[in-house]
Amino acid sequence: MFDFISLFSKKDDHPLAREAGVTEILTELPAEDPAMALEELTHWLTALSNAESIKLKERVKRLERIDQSAQKYERRLRRQYIESSRMHKMTEERIWNASFQFLEATINAHLRCITHLPQKKEGNDQDLATVIMRAFRRLDLQAHWLYLRYRPIPQSLWERIFSVIKIAEERSLLQRPITLNSAAQVQTTVTQEMLKLLMMSVAAPEHLTKVQIDLARLLTHNLAGTFRWEPIPDGSTVFHVDFSKSKIPTRLTQATEHHFMSRCFGSGEAVHALITGLKQLEGGSVPTTLGNIDYSIYKREDLLEVMAHLAQRWSKLQASNEHRHFNKRHAERKQVFYRISVVHKFNTLYEQLAQPAPSPKPQEPATRLDNIDYQEQVDMQIYGFITEKTRAKSQQIQDLQALQKQPVLSVNKTVDESESWVVENISQMGYGVTIANLKEDWVQAEAVIGIQPDAAAWKIGVIRRLASESVENTQLGIQILSNRPDAAILRLADTEMSIWETAADTQTFHHTPGIFMHREPPYQEDETLLLASDSYQLHRTYKMLVGQANRTIRLLDRLNTFQGVDQILFTDVKAKV
Repeated sequence: MFDFISLFSKKDDHPLAREAGVTEILTELPAEDPAMALEELTHWLTALSNAESIKLKERVKRLERIDQSAQKYERRLRRQYIESSRMHKMTEERIWNASFQFLEATINAHLRCITHLPQKKEGNDQDLATVIMRAFRRLDLQAHWLYLRYRPIPQSLWERIFSVIKIAEERSLLQRPITLNSAAQVQTTVTQEMLKLLMMSVAAPEHLTKVQIDLARLLTHNLAGTFRWEPIPDGSTVFHVDFSKSKIPTRLTQATEHHFMSRCFGSGEAVHALITGLKQLEGGSVPTTLGNIDYSIYKREDLLEVMAHLAQRWSKLQASNEHRHFNKRHAERKQVFYRISVVHKFNTLYEQLAQPAPSPKPQEPATRLDNIDYQEQVDMQIYGFITEKTRAKSQQIQDLQALQKQPVLSVNKTVDESESWVVENISQMGYGVTIANLKEDWVQAEAVIGIQPDAAAWKIGVIRRLASESVENTQLGIQILSNRPDAAILRLADTEMSIWETAADTQTFHHTPGIFMHREPPYQEDETLLLASDSYQLHRTYKMLVGQANRTIRLLDRLNTFQGVDQILFTDVKAKV
């Protein structure tokens, strides 16, 4: 019989409209490149979110399948990111961005389904609870990637978290049991997944290494069944969250205001389980209170540190005799972890500092140069020659233009040559870092490096101490030389060559790059310069341009000699009238 329905029905040509299309997309993913695979899946998740022609119930199925297929790629990248204490900036950025943007896309897709499911007849409360649970798992993982990069959870992410909690509460879905894996009979609830995220947020992960952050997340997930969520404070709740303000959770105090939009949560029996496990581990036995953990992949010191850290952060009481196991270690080791970008080689340091535009008014130098040309004509008319004052102004303008025309490092080249390290401790004068050893490594004592804390200005440091922690890792002590260095250009002021100077010396009569370090005690007691070795001559007079300031200086003495770089003391020379 002829099928009239298929004849007049409109065929959906969207690639995700049929299961066969999804299968084809997943089959063609580049399995050998997990970052590229996540980038492609991010594209398809975005397309799925906007595919209004696909029925909502079908969209939920496609979302689950794509999201599940992407997990293996995200896990591979996360493991690589955690285990690498040192990687090229370009590699780190690609791994982090691919993972974070995928999570952003899958969260958006889940939130869109959560918004539409209550309005449609296609789904039911069980379907909505399952999507909410998966959304919390992805929100938790996105927060985890932020912790691994030592970034705080932004306000926008907290607003998403609280909006999902509000929907789950309104639909009475918080305690509804959800079976994730029918074969393994793994059951959870929305409350349990939500508390994993909230308890990790109050655990101060910024005080842990990347490996320790990952271990803390594993312990948090294993202990989630003991966490408590209550509308009002009780004996087991320690923390407080206010939905009306969408702020980060805070510890309960006597001054905490309670109202219908505030909730309380706490660790329940988790602190007791951690302390018991800590005692067992210190006694030489395997902890039995912390769930299923492969202890062979973690160092004993990391286990002790993380268990003590979580017990202290989640405890309702202040440090007491009950918590002596972790309180002593906390007093001995006060660490601050954050990510820095590191570059080496003098030319790379200089080019990084020279990248910002030196003048907010690009047309100003040309206008001033026109004025100088006019002044030279006036001098010729009046005096018959160009005065020394006009010559000095003309040279200053030319130096400024030379600085503006200096080639700066391209973005791609900068990323290729920079590395990403994690600072473990900080003092007034520098940083402590542990990095992985490479076969052919540039990291050596007295190497001058550029240091850029995340999204901050560049600093200049020098590697002062190296200690081999193991065959794989090395501990570094980095001394800060300058917190606000500037790119400088030097040009010999006296250009007459003596008969003792060779042709090779003539290069010093051209513009010589330098790094100007301001006087900033206790780092620098005097203004000094960093210059590449053999690029300058002591006791000679130079014109130095820093920003738009033109100074005449004399190089006095070599204060320090680093690898290929010298620190030079100089003094200002009074200009001739």
